[in-house]
Amino acid sequence: MIPYLIATIALVLLLAAVAWIRRRLLVIDVHGPSMLPTYRDGDRLLTRRRTADDPLSPGQVVVLRNPRPVGLPGSSTGHWLVKRIAAVAGDRLLPGMPDGHVPNGHVLVLGDNPAQSLDSRHFGLIPSGTILGTVVRPMGNRRQTGRPGTVGGESTRPTTSGCWQEPASNGTFVGGVDVDGVPPLGRSP
Repeated sequence: MIPYLIATIALVLLLAAVAWIRRRLLVIDVHGPSMLPTYRDGDRLLTRRRTADDPLSPGQVVVLRNPRPVGLPGSSTGHWLVKRIAAVAGDRLLPGMPDGHVPNGHVLVLGDNPAQSLDSRHFGLIPSGTILGTVVRPMGNRRQTGRPGTVGGESTRPTTSGCWQEPASNGTFVGGVDVDGVPPLGRSP
């Protein structure tokens, strides 16, 4: 009777731990080149779900709800985007954006590949509540073999200088959808 009771308690604890992990962690697949060279199309990212108390800081890579409706010309094909936080509440906005600071409850996000990223330069500041979670680490790539974060044995970690470039004037590539010629919302072609 006692071994059965111990096994039952162990099983209940194991199921509770699995439920907690599933509520707190998730795996996100990267689609498209907007986060190159840090993450490639097909990379899988271990992501920790964000709570309201979790602080956000520049440099963090986050998963956020796509602010543009899926299917709208110029939007990504997915409901979630992977981007890097470039500025948080109180920080100055980037060169080329209206003067001012990021207001409370918002962040400015950029892709690591500015020529091929749909980000705050296109859709503006992001409410912090739309951030699903923070990327903890890469878990590999579904389409390629090798260590995550490397190509040919060399590191693909980004430099911060690439985050501040203006987008290319001849189209971008977002989430596998060619959006060439479609202006960002609120801007004329």
